[in-house]
Amino acid sequence: MKRTKTIGSLAALAAGLMLAAAPATAQDDDEAGPITWGDDAKYLRVSYVKFKPGKRERAMQIIGEHFAKAAAAAGRPGPVIAIHFQSGEWDALWAWELEGGTADLQWYRSPGSVDWWNALVKQEGGEDKANALMEEYVGSIKDSLTEIGHHHPPAK
Repeated sequence: MKRTKTIGSLAALAAGLMLAAAPATAQDDDEAGPITWGDDAKYLRVSYVKFKPGKRERAMQIIGEHFAKAAAAAGRPGPVIAIHFQSGEWDALWAWELEGGTADLQWYRSPGSVDWWNALVKQEGGEDKANALMEEYVGSIKDSLTEIGHHHPPAK
């Protein structure tokens, strides 16, 4: 199966990484109706990333020492889960909750991603340095895949 590369800004990875619709077949398996019905559904953007050979360590360093710090400075939540794979096709997976539900999919650049970018620019000492860091990170990515899904957390 051929995947579409979706390399973009960390707002799309930070991620922020990328947006792509879930396969239609994931929606067709419930005879009672679409499986996304329900006020309790929490939507997630799940991004898989495969780094170029020899680039994984530096990419993870950029995420931990630069992108995550900018997210914290901007008051942005981190991913709800981050997995670093030891086997399989992908090097890592990050999942972020879509705070506004599916309405978050309408944004090209959300207010939160703008806040994150502004914090990164300030942290790195200017737009040119933030852009260079972003280019280095994006240049380390061989392939990526983003899916949108949901879950129903237990009632509190």
